[in-house]
Amino acid sequence: MAKLRFGICGLGCMGRGHFARLYQNPRAQITAVCDANEARRCGDWNDELGNIDLVRTRGGRAPLGGMAQYGTPAELIADPNVDAVLITLPTVFHADVAVQALEAGKHVLCEKPMALRPADCDRMIRAAEKAGRCLMVAQCLRFWPQYTLIKELVDGGRLGRVRHVALRRVGSPPTYSAGNWLLKAEQSGGALLDLHVHDIDFAHYLLGVPATIYARGAVGLSGGIDHIVSLYSYEDGRFAVLEGGWWRAPTCPFDMEIMVQGEEGTLHWQSSAGPDVHLHRAGAATEVLTAGGDALAAEQEYFLDAVLNNRSVERCSPQSTRTSVVLAWLERRSAESGIVVRVTDRLRAAWTEEPANAS
Repeated sequence: MAKLRFGICGLGCMGRGHFARLYQNPRAQITAVCDANEARRCGDWNDELGNIDLVRTRGGRAPLGGMAQYGTPAELIADPNVDAVLITLPTVFHADVAVQALEAGKHVLCEKPMALRPADCDRMIRAAEKAGRCLMVAQCLRFWPQYTLIKELVDGGRLGRVRHVALRRVGSPPTYSAGNWLLKAEQSGGALLDLHVHDIDFAHYLLGVPATIYARGAVGLSGGIDHIVSLYSYEDGRFAVLEGGWWRAPTCPFDMEIMVQGEEGTLHWQSSAGPDVHLHRAGAATEVLTAGGDALAAEQEYFLDAVLNNRSVERCSPQSTRTSVVLAWLERRSAESGIVVRVTDRLRAAWTEEPANAS
């Protein structure tokens, strides 16, 4: 069986979550790891956690036998035994490391958000096209079991015509990141770009790009927008309300929620209420729908299939994840100006046509 040899750049919560799954995947081999912290890259994983349990095993010694260990991304990228670079570094480094890896002939799977700015996304896309290598951004909600099931049901017409969607993702300040980079907006983009981007991405994945955006936001501990509520309006009358932030008190648990209202029913899931999706329809008993699977493993499988079989990543194309970054910036523009922002026809066309230089 063909195996794709991975190097993982960054061994924080997301790096370890990806490691745990790739390590068990028969089509993947982890040949190198990279982290600026010497203890981490040597396998001491007793430090930070995250807002949800993605790592599976906490603490102890990581099974790094036979894997090269590097202190910088450049060293890992130069390793001839690495075919694909998995970037789980602070967002501020995504674009530079991705471009460097692509120019070196490596495939790239990059954690969300794609980059801090649309121009950085453009650099990544151009580098992938020039190198002829696969670039995929790990927008995990497109692979999250409950969200995947909801999209399948919506696309299959179970709700009839969709009228409105509500997406929510809230928690307390993330104090677990190395050097506290998540709470530095110049490195993470604040909650708007680090946390809320999940729901931005799924909103346009489910409904397409809106016609207008109106948002209200508040600056928090990161120095950026750390809580935001946005209204997406569509020309056909549909709308979506998105709320995201990490301004809750430290003892409040993280929670995510999605509700889709159609003319023939309502779909609802909330992480704090359990794993099942509920379908409510007039005159019928509530359907409890089981959604199983693992989002990180699923997105890894999709990336592996694309690279090993020379297929494009249509489900999670770089152009579409670039759109998520652009929409985040438009939300910020609306929140800071207090006005409704009209989304350009060019951006909405890019969602369909996906030209590399769309803006």
